Amino acid sequence: MDMEPINLPPLGQIQLEPPRSFAAVYDLVNVYGNVRGKHSKLARLCCAALGICWASTNEGRRPPEYDLSEGDPVAYGGVVMHWLANQKVDLGPIYDHGNSIITQVYGCLPSAGEVEAAKDFSVVSAEG
Repeated sequence: MDMEPINLPPLGQIQLEPPRSFAAVYDLVNVYGNVRGKHSKLARLCCAALGICWASTNEGRRPPEYDLSEGDPVAYGGVVMHWLANQKVDLGPIYDHGNSIITQVYGCLPSAGEVEAAKDFSVVSAEG
C-alpha cells in the first residue's frame, strides 16, 4: 500500500509508509473508534498516526519511536505532538493529515475474508 506524502513546514515533504507492526496498526485503529468527539485525544491520535507512519527514508529529524510494549497511541501522540511543536510545525493541519493517515492505515487490517482464508489454511488435519 502506497501512502500519500504530506507537507509539514518547516520540515518539508514527509514520506509516509504503512506501519511495520500489526500491533501498531491495531492500536491506532482500535483507539480511533473510541476517541471521536474527544478533541484533545483525537489531536494526539492524529500525531501518533503521523509518527507511526513516518517513513524511514525521510532525511533529517524523526519523531520518537512508538513503544509497542506500552500499546498506548494516545500517550505516544502526546510525545509526537511535543516533538512537532519543538520543530515549529503548525499543529492546525495535523487533524486533516492525521485523519487521512488513519483512514489509509485501516487498509492494513485484513478483511474478514482474508482472516477466514488464513484460518482455513492453518487448520491441521487429524491425520497430519
